[in-house]
Amino acid sequence: MNAASSPSASPRPTAWREDPTEAPRDPAAGVGPAPAEAPSISAIPPLRKAAIVLVSLEQSISSQLLAHLDPEAVEAVTWEIARMDRVDPAEQAVVLEEFLSLGLRRLCFVFDDVLRMDDAEVRAAFRPEDAEAWALALAGSAPPLRAKVLGALNASAALVLQRHLEGLGPFRLSDTEVAQVEVAERIRMLSDQGALDLPDPSGREEVLV
Repeated sequence: MNAASSPSASPRPTAWREDPTEAPRDPAAGVGPAPAEAPSISAIPPLRKAAIVLVSLEQSISSQLLAHLDPEAVEAVTWEIARMDRVDPAEQAVVLEEFLSLGLRRLCFVFDDVLRMDDAEVRAAFRPEDAEAWALALAGSAPPLRAKVLGALNASAALVLQRHLEGLGPFRLSDTEVAQVEVAERIRMLSDQGALDLPDPSGREEVLV
């Protein structure tokens, strides 16, 4: 199987939904079955999560997502879809909620949100080879953000960044804005790779200069 494979190669399972027009299963009781309890998101294997997302989206969108995967991943998720019988709506709901939450975090993340990252995540985000871009991005940011980054890094990384900050010559505001966009995108890419977690977009604090 190759990268051109898609869930369309196998029957797409449908989510299991109760028809509100159906009669209750127990006529004597006069009520339908109790709603299924939502499963824990951590208990659902990642491959099954991917399969549920793909069968829940429009087929054209699913095909676009598959086009970004390597052939082995496409084969694995296609087989997972092929062996799925049906998707419990409670399970589908928690998977889609996580998928949308992660997408929203990526979409909303900007450089100023580094202020809301854990120190461990900041250390994971900083790369010494990117110190020049970080320095330029921080040069145009609020003092609390600069203090946050320098305080989160280990001593050697903080020294490298501090030297780049001190060595900056005159720069235009547009230059630092470009650097902030570049660094934010690098952080998003690290998040995509599972190297760090982006902060929740809710409760965003305003950063004042």
